[in-house]
Amino acid sequence: MRAIVIVIADLYLEPELARSDASAPGIEYLARFGDTATHTEGWRAWTAHWLGLSRYAGAAPASVAAAALPEAPAGPVVWLATPLHLSAGMTSLHCDRRSILRLEHAELEALAASFRDTFHGSGFDLHPLTGGELLLSAPPLTAPARTTEPARMLLTSVAEALAVGEGAAILRRLGAEIEMWLHGHPLNDERMRRGAAPVATLWVWGGGAPATSSPTAAQEIPDAAFGSDAYVRGLWRLAGGETRPMPVDWAAMIREPRVQRALGVVEVAELLHANPSWPLAQAVAEIDRRLISPSLAALRRGEVERLVLLANDRSLTLRAGDRWRLWRRLRPVRTGYEVLV
Repeated sequence: MRAIVIVIADLYLEPELARSDASAPGIEYLARFGDTATHTEGWRAWTAHWLGLSRYAGAAPASVAAAALPEAPAGPVVWLATPLHLSAGMTSLHCDRRSILRLEHAELEALAASFRDTFHGSGFDLHPLTGGELLLSAPPLTAPARTTEPARMLLTSVAEALAVGEGAAILRRLGAEIEMWLHGHPLNDERMRRGAAPVATLWVWGGGAPATSSPTAAQEIPDAAFGSDAYVRGLWRLAGGETRPMPVDWAAMIREPRVQRALGVVEVAELLHANPSWPLAQAVAEIDRRLISPSLAALRRGEVERLVLLANDRSLTLRAGDRWRLWRRLRPVRTGYEVLV
């Protein structure tokens, strides 16, 4: 295999959050022997370039995600609508690492149908996406608006992350109406009965015109993508392929002879929801155990030429020959995190 790329999509860190004593030997090894780079455009643009689809590198996340829908959305503009659970403080709402929710497909369909009834005639519509979030089709804004990816709210406050710009008023008003619609919604009653966090809002972000491409039948391509991320599913669809679910045995996937380059996209929030008592560091250590360490083992055996870890707009890249950089001092695992800050 020529390359493995692992993306931790929602791992955004501040320096004081980077210090950890958790055991993550794969990150430690990458931090010692790998090369570090910063990617100001984020991991999505990097992935588009890596796949050879540079024409989509500057496209909005929702524009590319729209390609994963079975039918093109009706509206000329699309936005990602991410379900969020927000915690109320004394004076404001807070977003933490468990605030990003991934809903079951039946829940997404129920929300889309309810939204269609409630907001009929508004020009807005919701479409379920594989991966637990929704796509919002919408009329064009009269002026541009800048939005913030939900995972990046961990570095700021909800108030500071609200849409800004001349066209932001429409999105803010829609957001307020969505919050009122969801308050007391039967879906939330059902979620709370089974102990799941209620959906406080749908965070609208990453909008643009749907990406277009020449009609291409699904085909076998030598680059494989794993995970349920909406952007990656759309990007692979534009490339003429299909993504796959994250394999239970990552090491077995590495041995597949037909896969020349593999991309795996994971989220810390998914592990934190599945393991309520875990801190951030333990979730990252689990990703290390499942994905990073098996990939490193394959690289050491000569089965992989290059390994890339992408997180926090940075990358750690290790090539087969880099492990002989014995002159590099051993770094504690916390430094592995700090390299990504």
